[in-house]
Amino acid sequence: MLRLILLLVVLLVVALFIPPVKRWALEELKAVSDRLVLLLLRITSQFESELTEDGRKEQKLWREQRLRNLHGLALRWEQKRKSQA
Repeated sequence: MLRLILLLVVLLVVALFIPPVKRWALEELKAVSDRLVLLLLRITSQFESELTEDGRKEQKLWREQRLRNLHGLALRWEQKRKSQA
């Protein structure tokens, strides 16, 4: 069992010297830390606790609109990038 753990640690250390693996690992670490910070903020700030049901629906609609806008921007950027290539 100890040999397996040591082998995994060695493989992890070696893999972190490979740039794509290192980049992926750091991005995953940042994503996890972002989620933990957001969870902590939501728990400690009583996020949305003051909203009425209508307010929650309105916030959901605004959030969906922002996501659609971001998606549209991403699509236009991709089309522009392809047309320049």
